Amino acid sequence: MAAEAGAIAGAVTGGITWWTIISAFGGSIFGATVSAVVSFIIQKRNLDAAKRQRDEDKLDLRKARAYSLLFKMIKLASSLENLGKALQGCFEQAQKQGLTGAPWQIVQPIVGGTDEIHFAPEEMALLLSIDDKLFNEIAALDELHNSTAAIFALYGNKRTRILERFGATMSGNIGTTGLTQEQLDWLAPRAAELNGLIAAMQERSQIDAKQAWSALLKLRDSLEANLGIRHRLVHKSEIEPSAQAYAT
Repeated sequence: MAAEAGAIAGAVTGGITWWTIISAFGGSIFGATVSAVVSFIIQKRNLDAAKRQRDEDKLDLRKARAYSLLFKMIKLASSLENLGKALQGCFEQAQKQGLTGAPWQIVQPIVGGTDEIHFAPEEMALLLSIDDKLFNEIAALDELHNSTAAIFALYGNKRTRILERFGATMSGNIGTTGLTQEQLDWLAPRAAELNGLIAAMQERSQIDAKQAWSALLKLRDSLEANLGIRHRLVHKSEIEPSAQAYAT
């Protein structure tokens, strides 16, 4: 009996020992599993948050480049509009005053609004990524604007240098100069060159201004559709015939 009792006690003791070991081992596995799941969830949340931040930063950067390009296009379109209006204003003013003469005698040097504009590679890369057709339409507009503005600057410089050679009798802001035949012969080819520049100025400012305004409207629509950028554009000629383009 004593032997049997000892055997039973040993068995019970052994059973409790193995159960304790198994329970402890199972608890360790379960605890490790729970810890791993919690760690995975936290890590995934952190990774998701980091990705969202990167996406937001990327979107903010794209929007910043888009606004930069948009504002350059607004400046470009306004500059070309101003040049054309100023040129036309010279002829309108001469007509009001009853003045006649060659174009170079009427058109004064036009200054202001002719700073060079350059699209950044990052701005054009953005445009290419969202609208390749519009990219082809806009890509060369900065150089087109700069070359048109350069014609106006060239005309002003040449006309000023030519007139510095002669004196003038002024009546208000209108000057009258008497020229000898020799002076007329010297002036003739240079006057023809000035008139040619004026013709180029008229053509380029009118065509370029229309092209720039059309491209600006398309850019505004494309940025709104692709990046959610809303910007209202109004051409002042719709309100004031002699005014320029502007944006709000």
